[in-house]
Amino acid sequence: MISIERAIDPQTGERFCCVFDTETCLPVEPVQRYLNYCRKRGLAANTINTYACRLVDFWHWLEYFSLNWHSVGLDELADFVNWYLLGGEVEVISASVREIVSKRSPRTVNLAVTAIQEMYSYHIDSGRVSEKRFTKLVRPRGRRSGFLQGIVKSTPQRRKKIKIKEPKNFPGCLTDEQVGRLADACYTIRDRLIVMLLRETGIRRGELLGLHLNDVRDMDSRGVLRIVRREDNPNNAKAKGAEREIPVLHNREAIQETFRAYLLEEYPPLSERIGHGMLFVNLDGKYAGKPMTSARLNNLFYQLKDRTGIEAYPHLFRHTFATRMLQAGYLNQYVQQLLGHKSIMTTIDIYSHVLDEMNLDAILSNIEEE
Repeated sequence: MISIERAIDPQTGERFCCVFDTETCLPVEPVQRYLNYCRKRGLAANTINTYACRLVDFWHWLEYFSLNWHSVGLDELADFVNWYLLGGEVEVISASVREIVSKRSPRTVNLAVTAIQEMYSYHIDSGRVSEKRFTKLVRPRGRRSGFLQGIVKSTPQRRKKIKIKEPKNFPGCLTDEQVGRLADACYTIRDRLIVMLLRETGIRRGELLGLHLNDVRDMDSRGVLRIVRREDNPNNAKAKGAEREIPVLHNREAIQETFRAYLLEEYPPLSERIGHGMLFVNLDGKYAGKPMTSARLNNLFYQLKDRTGIEAYPHLFRHTFATRMLQAGYLNQYVQQLLGHKSIMTTIDIYSHVLDEMNLDAILSNIEEE
């Protein structure tokens, strides 16, 4: 059996995942090498933890069927997908029955397949595995003109061979009235500022908690904040998307006023003495002055739900922001930049419910012609 343990880097003090064989008390080398590589690439801790959990499940499957990881190919991966989708209890099942009895969501299974394929790709590039088992080379389609026309078509891309279709479940949006009620239910200026910033910028949880005072130095004058990727935030908050500058386009004066009030009236002097430079900090109690953590942020929204009956969380504000921006007629490429999506297709895929109303076919044609 193998299990996930937490280790601490003696040089940086950072906590990270280690996958151990409980019988030998040694790391599972193929998995651990890949996780270490993910850390060096600067992937978010939550992403690495997710990969670790999925790869441990895959290794349990290998042990259960007495398979060597070197010998796994496309057929075996398909068997794993069936087994994993059904909670590890059924080996082979038809597609029609699978939809009825599946115990894991298609998204969870696809995350596992991604982790497995990325791990094998890493070992292929490192020369430990010689055959490219789980991907195929395809040539992108699309109308191109000018000197790009032959170049793009001759450049193959690597795509997955196995992927389960995921239902598109959009979580919905908050209304302006709901956002107002949540803001009014906040007991501190800090919490009110958090609600307002989430609604008017669409930043992620890690980006919010990773803000430094230096990142908002232009908030008072220009109404702009910066998203900066850092690896050493004391609360382990990390920016997932691209580094970017986000202007507050709506309710700017109200946010600037709340921002000034937070710094002048609530921001603990202890935070300045500690010297971490983080914007959102604990205001009282044992950890006063220290950076606000993800658990504290979660607790805030649990409390707001008790006070208002509205179930909200940071990513729901992100969906609300993007949807309202698109509905207001902002270009989807501009919304992509504000959200920090690397690909415009990510924005289109997530917010197709809005873009469908704005002639999605025309939008896609424009992208192909660029």
